[in-house]
Amino acid sequence: MNLLVASAIKGVVQPFTEERINAVNARLIAANRGIRLVERRSRSHSSYASLITVRMLDHEIAGTLLMGEPRAVRIDSFRVDLIPEGRFLVSRHEDRPGVVGKVGSILGEHDVNIASMQVGRDAPRGNAMMILAVDDRVAQDVLLRLREVEGMSDLRYVELLQHSDA
Repeated sequence: MNLLVASAIKGVVQPFTEERINAVNARLIAANRGIRLVERRSRSHSSYASLITVRMLDHEIAGTLLMGEPRAVRIDSFRVDLIPEGRFLVSRHEDRPGVVGKVGSILGEHDVNIASMQVGRDAPRGNAMMILAVDDRVAQDVLLRLREVEGMSDLRYVELLQHSDA
């Protein structure tokens, strides 16, 4: 099985099972859970030697391997460069002054350290996506305050834990 496909299956399914997922059993586990896999190969010129896109409900994420490490390179229509491991806040908001600063201030007030930040937008003053890697868990009351920031349309807290194959 393609290692990139196995990694995508593992990333999507592993948080919901105690079963250890690896390149050998990934496709079988996905099939047993009713996950339909569609692989398309293209010879079109791309920035990546291999690119996999996972579509779930109304969202999609594209990933690749860079120097042997998995990377998310697109979430919906926004370009990102994300190592899919750790704790993240992912927001969709209006691209306007003050939104990013207010989010940072609220996190600082609650002693949540920002490890890295990416902001992408579809157009100036249009829609934006921000991904904050954070060192600490974010409490529910903090998430509620962040969701109340003017211009915020969606905010999710995501934990992507490293699962070893050993």
